[in-house]
Amino acid sequence: MASKKVKKVATAVAEKKVVKKKTVASSKSAKKTCAKKSPCVKQQVAGKKQEEFVNNSNSYVLVDYPVENETVYGDSYVLRIGASFDGYVEVSFNDSEWQPCRFASGYWWYDWMYFKPGNIKIVARLVGNDGKVLKISDIRKCKVS
Repeated sequence: MASKKVKKVATAVAEKKVVKKKTVASSKSAKKTCAKKSPCVKQQVAGKKQEEFVNNSNSYVLVDYPVENETVYGDSYVLRIGASFDGYVEVSFNDSEWQPCRFASGYWWYDWMYFKPGNIKIVARLVGNDGKVLKISDIRKCKVS
């Protein structure tokens, strides 16, 4: 009877190892699948080609000022951008090159000068210290007179 107990215990231990191996194996394959799909998302930004960026749910970036459909007057304007502290912020106007912003007083700022009259689309992006894009803001539209 003692040998039957030992066999049952040994069988139970062996079964647990097999189940554990299957669980680990399935979680590894799940990680590989997630690594391919979850962290990277392709998004079209203001008519540009699609670019990959890391989708970090804790990160955020948004254009505070100018507000949506605001009319901007004068020779210069300072954009205010709110963003998490995961990296640095860049801004683009009408799908142009990304321009670096400066950080001060808890916000990111861009000194916008020499702009031409017309309708403008502004997009900001949060870039991690490793150079990967973490978040891209919604398009902010304004008018320059």
